[in-house]
Amino acid sequence: MDNFESYSLRDVRVKIPHTIRRGQKAILKCLYDIEDDTLYAVKWYKGRREFYRYTPSEQPPMQVFQFPGVRVDRSTSNETHLVLDSSTMATAGKYSCEVSADAPSFHTLIAAAELQVVELPHHQPLITGIRSRYHNGDILRGNCTSRHSKPAANLTWTVNNEEVQPSHVRHFKIHRDPKSDMQTSVIALHFVINEHHFEKGKMKIRCIAQIGDVYYTTTEKIILNAAYHHHHHRNYHYQRYDNDENDFNNVITTNKDYAADINQYALQDRTLVEQSMSSSNNYISQVQVPFLLKCIRKYAQILQSCTVSRSTEELEDDSKAASTTRIADKVHHMQIITSANLHRHRESENTQ
Repeated sequence: MDNFESYSLRDVRVKIPHTIRRGQKAILKCLYDIEDDTLYAVKWYKGRREFYRYTPSEQPPMQVFQFPGVRVDRSTSNETHLVLDSSTMATAGKYSCEVSADAPSFHTLIAAAELQVVELPHHQPLITGIRSRYHNGDILRGNCTSRHSKPAANLTWTVNNEEVQPSHVRHFKIHRDPKSDMQTSVIALHFVINEHHFEKGKMKIRCIAQIGDVYYTTTEKIILNAAYHHHHHRNYHYQRYDNDENDFNNVITTNKDYAADINQYALQDRTLVEQSMSSSNNYISQVQVPFLLKCIRKYAQILQSCTVSRSTEELEDDSKAASTTRIADKVHHMQIITSANLHRHRESENTQ
């Protein structure tokens, strides 16, 4: 008995990938230490059913038994390696390797592990319901969906590369297609937007979809701070306006007060309009009239630009609509002031 133990089989173990993709080749390893004993046979089972046997003393040593979802590659399989070709969803299951020593011990050991076959999503996770622009204090609500996989993808959210608080996340029940048996996962995100969410006016929302160690993909959406980018958009147009009006500034540099008014108007148009309305001598000179008319044309261009960008980029962005309305009001207001002052100027000339 002691002699049998000194030569007996030991340390049987299997190395089976935990997860493989459908259609992928699977390599199953059965490792053992037989020392000075002689190998009698290696057998592979799926569940309780034998489908592969390797017996070195027989010719041919390899035997393969048909089994649904299991296709053995004979050319690369042997007593320690079993290669399965073209895996299907039916390939998944529990695999066991049984190793037996030859006479006189006939010692037998078995080891097992699970193999999972996954059907990967055909598309990246889809983010819906999240706009491109928000104001501080707005509530962000949106969903991320990963469709038609098996098993369903595990979904997570990050904001600016940081994991989202669990209280801001909701996981929906997995949906199973009764025909294909494919699964769809959905996760929701909701939180109140604050200034700290933005870096230079931008916030990055990311949805991560993962299945085991064989699938990892992300979808990102950049969120803009509406107030931040509206401010910089206005400054950009004012800069263009200043460059275009250099010739007018050169004409009137002799009038320091009026030149100061031009600079003030270029930076704070509403202030200048209010000053013009409240002035006791509401009068615009012939030099000022063409300049103000050109300002009106420039505002009209800005209005057109805002309208076009709204129609093509952010139809749902209320902040841009409000900006467009404010500019339209200013254009109309300036036209009224210009018309009134031109009329007053002509009456003044006639009386003189």
